[in-house]
Amino acid sequence: MAFHILSLILAGIMSFVDYFTEQNHSKKISRNPKLVSFSAGVAISYILLNLFPEIASFAIIDGKRIFLYSLVGFISLNLIEQYIHKGIGKLKSRIKQHKYVHVFYFFGYNFFVGVMIANFTSKGLAHALLFFIPFLLYIIVEILPQEFEFKSPAFKIFYSMAPLFGAIFGVYNIDFAMSIFGELMALLAGTLLYIVIRESLPSDEAERPFYFIIGVLFYTMIIFMSWNLT
Repeated sequence: MAFHILSLILAGIMSFVDYFTEQNHSKKISRNPKLVSFSAGVAISYILLNLFPEIASFAIIDGKRIFLYSLVGFISLNLIEQYIHKGIGKLKSRIKQHKYVHVFYFFGYNFFVGVMIANFTSKGLAHALLFFIPFLLYIIVEILPQEFEFKSPAFKIFYSMAPLFGAIFGVYNIDFAMSIFGELMALLAGTLLYIVIRESLPSDEAERPFYFIIGVLFYTMIIFMSWNLT
């Protein structure tokens, strides 16, 4: 299967799941500590065993400054949560402002995820699926509660299509997408790391260590198998 078709299929699945969870999302899923902990374990394994080594390989050529993009990804979401969600900045209409910024931020984030799907798919099916699964789980369990509650169905559809838009952009601009591959990967890794640490690990109420370990072991084995296949 041509990489561009596979890219659009994977991104389309992600967009559909995102729309479905926004439209009919069950709190039993998003607040299921077992599933959230399992998803966090998968994400941590992928970040530490796959994303960071990939970023390090780019650092050999581009220099260690590429890790600054991971820091930017981590800090940017932290600042949004601290200054807007928790009201440290004492903004007027804080809840409304938080919603708008979240919509803008995660639309861009999911767009970049779509671009990365095109990038990884061009490298092969195994690379694409390894990237796809943790980010799909992130959408399913909504690790970082968003609660956008869009009033307009058209806007809800448009927002959910961000991964597909990103994949289309990546497919038709693959040379440019590959030129920023390392930077985008570092940015997404930093953001995903913040999401997992902030929302999945520190809370005694939310965390289920056994299921977290199961997620870690499960995806570690998957990654080890991919290493032997490549």
